[in-house]
Amino acid sequence: MMNRIARILGAIALLISVSSCIEHEVIPPPVNTVDLNCSFSGYVQGTQVEFTQNVNGYKGYTGLDEYIAPSPLPSRRVYMSEITSPSDMRAIRVKFGSLNWDAAANTEPTLTMFNDFHTASAVNNQIFSNQGLSGLEVTYTDMNSAIWTSKQNNPMPQTLAFSNIKQQSDNTGDYSMFDCTFSCYVYRTNPLTSTVDSLYVQNGKYSGWFKK
Repeated sequence: MMNRIARILGAIALLISVSSCIEHEVIPPPVNTVDLNCSFSGYVQGTQVEFTQNVNGYKGYTGLDEYIAPSPLPSRRVYMSEITSPSDMRAIRVKFGSLNWDAAANTEPTLTMFNDFHTASAVNNQIFSNQGLSGLEVTYTDMNSAIWTSKQNNPMPQTLAFSNIKQQSDNTGDYSMFDCTFSCYVYRTNPLTSTVDSLYVQNGKYSGWFKK
C-alpha cells in the first residue's frame, strides 16, 4: 500500500515538473505602422524626371526648422520633406510653413494645431516663399550636385496646390501625408559667370509626409 502511494505521488510530481518546463507562446500586440511613401514626377527643363521610394536607392525623409520667440510673439515651425538617393545626385525637397504658436503655452505645437495647419493647406490659396517661411519652397538638386531653389514674388507664372491631406500616427510619431502639385522656376548663381541661371519645373507632383 505504501509503495502504491509513493508511486502515485512520484507520478504527480513528475507531471508537475514536466508541465512547468513547457514555455507558453507570448503573442505580442499588433504594431500600428504608418505606411510612409514618397515620390516625385515632373518635367525639369522639358526632361521627364521621376523618383520613387525604394527604387534606385531613393527614400523619403522629413524634418523641420524651428524658430522660438518670446511670448506674446509667435514661434514658428517650417516643415520639410525630401526624396534622395545615395546612388543618384538628383533630389528634390519641399519646405512649407509656418505653423505659428505660443511657445509659452505649449513647448511645441499640439497634434490639433499640426492637423489644422496642414488640413488648411489644401483649402487656402498657397504661395511660394523663400525658406518656406510663409508658403512653399522647392529645391532641386541636379545630376552635378548643383542646387536650384524657387523664389517668392516671381514675375514668371507659377502654380501650386495641396491635396489628399491625411493625418496618421504610429509608435514613431504623428504624420501628415500630402500631395503637392506645382510648376515653378528654380534658380542658382552660376559659380563661373556669377549670373543667375534658371530651370523650369513643370507639372511636378510631390507625394510625401511631414512629421509633427
